[in-house]
Amino acid sequence: MSGVSEKKGKGGPPAGSGGGLANFLTEGGGFLLIMLLPALLVLGFVIGLPMLKALILSFDTINFRRPAAAGTFGWHNYEKLIFDAQVWNAVWRSALYMGGTVVGSIVLALSAALLTRRIVRFRALARLTFLIPWTVPAVVTALVWGVMYEGNFGVINRLLEPLPFIDRADWLIDRNTALPALILAQVWNEFPVAYIFFLAGLHSIPDELYEAARIDRASAFNQFRHITLPQLSTITAVIVILLMIMGFKSFPIIFILTGGGPAGATETMTVLTYNTAFRKLDFSYAATLGILAVLISLAMVLAYLRVMKRAERGAGGAV
Repeated sequence: MSGVSEKKGKGGPPAGSGGGLANFLTEGGGFLLIMLLPALLVLGFVIGLPMLKALILSFDTINFRRPAAAGTFGWHNYEKLIFDAQVWNAVWRSALYMGGTVVGSIVLALSAALLTRRIVRFRALARLTFLIPWTVPAVVTALVWGVMYEGNFGVINRLLEPLPFIDRADWLIDRNTALPALILAQVWNEFPVAYIFFLAGLHSIPDELYEAARIDRASAFNQFRHITLPQLSTITAVIVILLMIMGFKSFPIIFILTGGGPAGATETMTVLTYNTAFRKLDFSYAATLGILAVLISLAMVLAYLRVMKRAERGAGGAV
């Protein structure tokens, strides 16, 4: 027995117990890296090089309206950003736009998924109908909703005209209604993404849970509250972060419908960055705004990865 134990003691650690990178390379990971190298180089060129250029540009002073200031390197753009009220107002509007998009998309998508699950006849047609907005380009969505919001002959005013407490409105011109109008258009364009997730999540819930609840005479609301919502909690967290990222970087719908107006009421970070670069011709400050937007997006991506890791850990524990 002692000889056997000595042999075991002299042997190295089992494969995979330590040295993660070394094990990865010795178990075929090196060949995998070689195969992925061309794609990594392309990604580095397409994504990394522009990011590096933007970072360098953010320290420069390239403004075509003030060409004499070019070549002045320093932190002046970042100092200006910290005290620029217009930037933080744009961040706040982006947060409002993002929050409205997330809430509206989740409510609409979950309602559509629950309805689709209950439908027996024409279920495939119902699913296809709810997915149509996803197939429509954002530019087309903006043009269609722009016609619908038109003050004189738009369908929105025509539908609301019979209601005595709502007056005819110029939805995209009024400061109080412009941002909610854009959020509604964005929700219509984005909710199918959440719908697909919720539909898959609902089909993964065991029917036995609902059968047991019906035996206990639980109402439909209690089944939804105590079974459906808890079972969809992880999926909902993933959807929230995905929709936050999509809402934060949204540009075509806002730019086409309002361009950030009226009087800056819908100027989000993406629109402000565009206006700074191509209307004010201040490319260095626009690059600084882009770096800020990237940092905010990176924080949301890290949150998404953390949620996914927690979901995988939970799934592994369940198995």
